[in-house]
Amino acid sequence: MAIEPIKKLTLVSPRGTGRHLLRTISHLGAVEVIDAGESFQDEEGRLRHEQVSTEEADERLRKIDLILGLLNTFAPEEQGFAASMAPVPQVVDASEINHAVNNYDLDGRFRTANELDETYRRSERAKGEIENGLNELIPLAGLSFALSDFHRPTRVHLVFGYLPQMSLDRIDPSAGPWKDCEWERVELAPLSDDLDVPELGKPSAMAPAEDKVPVIFAFLKEDREGMKKALTGIGFDEIQLPELPGKVLDHIMELKGDLAEEEARIAEISEKVLAMAPERRILIILKAFWLANRNQILAGAKTLNGRWVNVLTGYVRSRDVDQLTVSVRKESSEAVLIFEDPGPDEEVPVNLFQPYMIRPLSLLVEMFGLPCYRSFDPTPFLTFNFYIFFGICFSDVGYGVMLVLFASYLARRTRLYEGVNDFARILLYSGFSTIVFGALFGSWFGDFYLPRYLGEGNVLLWLQEKFALLDPIEKTIPALLLALAIGVLNQFYGICLKMYGAFRQGDWKAAVFDGLLWLILLPGLLILASRLFVRTPPGLFRIGLYVSIAGAIGLIFTQGRGLKSPAARIFGGVASLYGIVGSYGVTAFIGDTLSYCRLLALGLTTSIVGMTFNMLGGLLRDIPYVGFFLFVAVVVVGHLFNFAISILGAFVHSMRLIFVEFFGRFYEAGGRPFRPLGFDSPLCVIRKVRER
Repeated sequence: MAIEPIKKLTLVSPRGTGRHLLRTISHLGAVEVIDAGESFQDEEGRLRHEQVSTEEADERLRKIDLILGLLNTFAPEEQGFAASMAPVPQVVDASEINHAVNNYDLDGRFRTANELDETYRRSERAKGEIENGLNELIPLAGLSFALSDFHRPTRVHLVFGYLPQMSLDRIDPSAGPWKDCEWERVELAPLSDDLDVPELGKPSAMAPAEDKVPVIFAFLKEDREGMKKALTGIGFDEIQLPELPGKVLDHIMELKGDLAEEEARIAEISEKVLAMAPERRILIILKAFWLANRNQILAGAKTLNGRWVNVLTGYVRSRDVDQLTVSVRKESSEAVLIFEDPGPDEEVPVNLFQPYMIRPLSLLVEMFGLPCYRSFDPTPFLTFNFYIFFGICFSDVGYGVMLVLFASYLARRTRLYEGVNDFARILLYSGFSTIVFGALFGSWFGDFYLPRYLGEGNVLLWLQEKFALLDPIEKTIPALLLALAIGVLNQFYGICLKMYGAFRQGDWKAAVFDGLLWLILLPGLLILASRLFVRTPPGLFRIGLYVSIAGAIGLIFTQGRGLKSPAARIFGGVASLYGIVGSYGVTAFIGDTLSYCRLLALGLTTSIVGMTFNMLGGLLRDIPYVGFFLFVAVVVVGHLFNFAISILGAFVHSMRLIFVEFFGRFYEAGGRPFRPLGFDSPLCVIRKVRER
């Protein structure tokens, strides 16, 4: 199976049973509920949508989110290994859900958490204000005079600030505005060691530059405007001293005491919240439950209610039809279930179902986009080419063994999490491919020579000599031709799949004109191009010439078939050969084929970087006393780095070859996922036996 067959469901039940049936359907997790009004047009208004309210669920979710937010602030969850790879839901049992819903005092815990949250927010605001005050006062802590004395004069205006020493030395007290002005450099008292001023946020704006000195200027208040201009002209930075009683240092000590109180209050809140941390799992279960409850209520709004009946419509997988029928009959024996095939114009949801060994690659298809319902699932057709691409890009026996061990461990740890487990198994199978191509290319942790470090006649050396067929470093041209050959075959493979998809939909014209004709033209062009590099037999060359001409003529007369004018059709056909219009083009074929050179490039990169670290380690190995340890350190760290960066490159570029150069030939995404009503969510899934 690939794209699962879907049936359209119409469920008619006696009025008053709708909510009970929705609970049953939600428990099964087999039906995607859709708006019944789209299928039943009732101009007389005998069937109406039910009025629903999600107020209770929304209120519960608000309370849960507040508690979880408080826990995330003071007791962030420590993620396990699986969770660090990707977000994974909690796996729960039905009994655990019932216990959480029926026994957890959500309202009482919310009241406690709400009080703690409000107290915490008040303390944080107060702490921020105190720290801002300290940031302003700490640069002034060395002032020896009381701030009240500074603001006391009535006729004289005092200004305090910082002035470059050069400007201070150049002031002429007998000229200009300085005749009626007094100034004095302020000596800031050093802070005592027991002050213990904490580091608080960003540096204060009051902090002076190193070349500036603190100065107080005194002048008559009626001269204030003129003096401020004069001070600005010599680079004076005025500091507005706060109007506070007493000395600055006294206020700093007072604020420090207030800060300590707020920090102690926050620490007390933290302890109380940490005591609630074990309840996180229950809260997540409750959040998933109430989200499912809310979705169930909203699904009720999609049903239609009449005087005597309730009508529900949706989509159900064919394999769930019997189980759904039995469950609904138990709930309401008078209910009528009608299953029918979806109409040709309906946007039917898509659910992919593959055998256990093939299923992991569905993850790549979902990343690109699901196929349309009446198309086909490309997952089985990726089984060989993706793993071949990955194996060639990584192509090292040692790294392949490391990847198999790592992926096996990850797969065991993520058995309950389908998405992460599928990714782990992609890596596992890719590891086996890496071992195979690494053995064929003779790469063992980067080069041919590592097995020889163990001496003549060892097992690794025997295996290397037994299986190595091609060294890409020494025979780069044959390796490049191999990569291009793989690219050509994969292009033809994609065109064959295009024909397959067209035949499935009964479109034989697209299969022949947009598929078969390209399979005639392109091989002919390859035969003609081969004459540039090798001696091509005359008979084979003539065959290539005739085949390419036949394919080109066929494409010229068919690729513009959607155009009205005969001349336009011919012109469109000619343009399609280049790739301007139509589904393909010679230039696209050449460009896509050349993209497969990355297989060789990445394989060489893995080997060359590995060889580099082996050489660096070898240079350090002969250093007396520490050489062996340096050798081990360089080789281990270097190969771990190469392993990590190469596996990323192999995965990304293999996906690119699939998504662009392969899917671009035949695959069009556009399907929407099948989302049945049920409890399962990104937060929690109910424990069940995995399908194999």
